[in-house]
Amino acid sequence: MRDDKRVVSVVLFTCVFLFVYTEVLLSPFYPQFFQKVFGVEDYGFTGWYIFACRLTVVLASPVWGFLSKKIDSKRLLIAGQAGTAISCALMAISENEQQFLVFSIMLLIFKSSYLLLYTIMIQAAGSEKKQVTGTYHAVLQSAIIASTITSGWVINLAAPLQIFWWIALLDLLQGIVCFIVFKKSFRNKTTFESVVDKSEENDVQGTEKNEVNIMFFVKMALLIFTLHFSVNVIRPFFTIFTEGTFHTSFVSSSILFLIPSLMAVLALPVIKRCSLEKLPSFYKISGWLLFLSLIVQGISPGLGWLIFSRCLFGFCLAICQAILDIYLFQRSQNAHYHYSILSSFQNLGLLLAPLSALALVEDYSLASPFIAAAFIFALHLIIVGAATYRNKAMNGTKTAE
Repeated sequence: MRDDKRVVSVVLFTCVFLFVYTEVLLSPFYPQFFQKVFGVEDYGFTGWYIFACRLTVVLASPVWGFLSKKIDSKRLLIAGQAGTAISCALMAISENEQQFLVFSIMLLIFKSSYLLLYTIMIQAAGSEKKQVTGTYHAVLQSAIIASTITSGWVINLAAPLQIFWWIALLDLLQGIVCFIVFKKSFRNKTTFESVVDKSEENDVQGTEKNEVNIMFFVKMALLIFTLHFSVNVIRPFFTIFTEGTFHTSFVSSSILFLIPSLMAVLALPVIKRCSLEKLPSFYKISGWLLFLSLIVQGISPGLGWLIFSRCLFGFCLAICQAILDIYLFQRSQNAHYHYSILSSFQNLGLLLAPLSALALVEDYSLASPFIAAAFIFALHLIIVGAATYRNKAMNGTKTAE
């Protein structure tokens, strides 16, 4: 039984790595990709392409979640992998940017099924949920780093579109391997037996008695939206910015693009060592440093300053994201349910960021998204400060009583 779980774990984490790796493979160089492959020089298409892709994921993900209530999630995952392979093959033979967009939407409809991987891994983990969660985030960041490094090589290929044939092959192999591994589990349900901790049961039972205050929800929604909007508005045209401002190559731009992911890995030990009592102060310090790093990135007088600000940005961003999650899980009686609601505000930030970046670049300059991001994040910090002041006032009132 232990060997079965180990094999399943390796297969699923490999799927997670390949899912993220292929998902972000071209993201740093979409403007250059569309220009080289389809001759599209208008930045507007890049903005709308990213918007359409993210909207597709937002709409398709709940559908797979609904289907998982009626159909085994492992079967759905295999079906999604097969559909992903077919979609990638169609993308490889796209004749123009419109076909590429249609096939990309088709791809993401199927690829949204990969979100079921988390549920399957938790079921397979049993009592080792914490270890699985930690490993999941480590694999996630590693895939982003590897993919970003590879993207500089892909964009230099004579025919970058052909890379989708290889991605289709990888998706097909994933589906075959998963089918072989899961075939035994279809007969042996204990391999994927859902284990619910008593603490989780108590959380579910206590949800009705201890609902999260509406003001807490509003505050978290605003914090999540402003955080994800500000850090994503600088992404779509970042490599164009570095190439035009610092005359970097494709490879150099991709390295600059992935610096925050590298720093996120380095920030994990710091987050683990920080005590719960120091988290609010730690968040404020990291938040202001993140604010400054956004400004410096937009007005960097030299490449050295850009590298420094990217390092500071990635390190502080990882800390802020982790502390927000910890804060939510501490206050929520049913973290999974509440997080699923609040994630819609994260998706809203992801949807609006590329369109906002496009408008800023077309109306102002390639550096303007950084200034806009800093402004939005300043609002984020004001909300944090107001919430802290309100909490102190309430605690003071309770003490007086």
